[in-house]
Amino acid sequence: MKVALCTDFFFPRIGGVLSHVIGLASQLERSGHEVVIITKQTNNLKECDGFRNVKTVPSKYVKPLIPFPTILVPPNPYEIQEIIKREGFDIVHAHHAFTPTSLLSIAAAKRLGIPAVLTNHTTFLASSEGYLWEPTSYILFPLRRYIRKADRIIAVSKTAADFIGHFADKQRIVIIPNAVDTLRFNPAICNVKTRSRFPTLEGEPTILYVGRLVHRKGIHVLIKAMPQVIEVFPKASLIIVGKGYMQYFLRLLSKTLNLDEHIKFLNCIPDDDLPDLYKISDVFVLPSLYCESFGISLLEAMACRKPVAASKVGGYQKSFTMD
Repeated sequence: MKVALCTDFFFPRIGGVLSHVIGLASQLERSGHEVVIITKQTNNLKECDGFRNVKTVPSKYVKPLIPFPTILVPPNPYEIQEIIKREGFDIVHAHHAFTPTSLLSIAAAKRLGIPAVLTNHTTFLASSEGYLWEPTSYILFPLRRYIRKADRIIAVSKTAADFIGHFADKQRIVIIPNAVDTLRFNPAICNVKTRSRFPTLEGEPTILYVGRLVHRKGIHVLIKAMPQVIEVFPKASLIIVGKGYMQYFLRLLSKTLNLDEHIKFLNCIPDDDLPDLYKISDVFVLPSLYCESFGISLLEAMACRKPVAASKVGGYQKSFTMD
């Protein structure tokens, strides 16, 4: 079967949607299917080189005046339709219910008579409150119309299902939780050579965060809590892996609190090194503040048999139980 995975989230951007798409593409290919990823045009195509079959849709960007992510002008829907028509897909699977490439891919598939599936990875504040989101979904009628074109909607958690249910026919929604590749993420012991690749991990215990550096992830809260951790564990270190618009603020916050010796920023590391980084850390923390449907990084850490600590928000509450 020839499958199109359509997403606005692809290299060089990182995050849960990208991890999900990469994992799904890998497993589909192992099962003998042909996978093509359709995404927006990126200025860093080298990161895509050799990464399966990637088709990019010409996209325009507008630099905002404030230091937030670049604004994307929606791609031409006919460009997307031409790619889908030319490739002759058996099914189109779009990822994220509120981004242009995914929604336009669903619409194009339906015009071409191709089955279309949409996976919702997200939620918003008060996502289960029908009195708020039911009327809002009608106000946002273009989104509602596109979402309802999908033959089936997958939600990665009950939280994600509750939210997308305000926009779609609930009978078409099925919950399929996120998963991780346990061939990559497992509790196998790392050797000395592996540890030598991460010379910054000298503290004890080592606390790890992996994800985007944006406000809702709550990394600033974790940094502010570090002085209390150090009172109990004077040699404790916090390793922050990721990029985002808050990275400069977070570095400044760390410096202001005199935590430079205890907090290390690794930006992004090679994807192949990520499992080993989990293994040689002592605990994984995800301090998100709101709008979380499911934490893939929680599963990655648990697959490596590491203790995890996460905020009691959204889908995190369903990801694991206290032991």
